[in-house]
Amino acid sequence: MIKILAGIIIVVLLLFFVKGIFQRESPPSATGNVIGEKSVTAEVKDGVQEVTLSWGKLNYSPEEIIVKEGIPLRIIGDTKRLKGCYRSFTIPAFKFTKIFTEGDNIIEFIPDRIGTFAFSCTMGMGKGTLKVVE
Repeated sequence: MIKILAGIIIVVLLLFFVKGIFQRESPPSATGNVIGEKSVTAEVKDGVQEVTLSWGKLNYSPEEIIVKEGIPLRIIGDTKRLKGCYRSFTIPAFKFTKIFTEGDNIIEFIPDRIGTFAFSCTMGMGKGTLKVVE
């Protein structure tokens, strides 16, 4: 009986954790991209490219961020949706690692070379790409 009850509790907790899977429409983020989109081109605001990084369906959202070379980039971590290891973010090609917190959820750098570069949580569970174009 205890095993059945424990199993039910685990299933309920998992459903709450992955509730984003069951949402039909995702809310817009602070920068206007819709949570759950696979690919987003960063918006330029006051000379800075800006995109919100959130949690979608068992991965980062967006999974692909498209930016222009040489223009400063600001990635805003959605700390309301990024939980656990998804807050520990890395872009190895740019030798960059950051832990998003409520008080410090912004990454800023200048993408200085063209190409497609992997990003992930530091455990490698959540993954995506930063595509830098001309």
